[in-house]
Amino acid sequence: VAGHLHHGKTSLFDMLVEQTHHVDDAIVHADDRALRYTDTRMDEQDREVSIKAVPMSLVMPNGAGKHLLFNMMDTPGHVNFSDEVTASYRLSDGVML
Repeated sequence: VAGHLHHGKTSLFDMLVEQTHHVDDAIVHADDRALRYTDTRMDEQDREVSIKAVPMSLVMPNGAGKHLLFNMMDTPGHVNFSDEVTASYRLSDGVML
């Protein structure tokens, strides 16, 4: 997933995890911020900006009752971290903008 800074890439991943996996509503940070699944570094959580590209595999149901495995990667949106995005493009079969 690629896009500009603060355009909802990490929020998309958070919503996909919440829709496809059981998430306990009590899981929040001490300061009552929502848990961000792909911002694993402390500086990312403090700044609310993704710095490193993070892969995630999601098992998602389709309409026919089967499940599909999606391997997705959350990428940073800031121009200073474009090397992370470029490396992610090289690993992927397609990009969602």
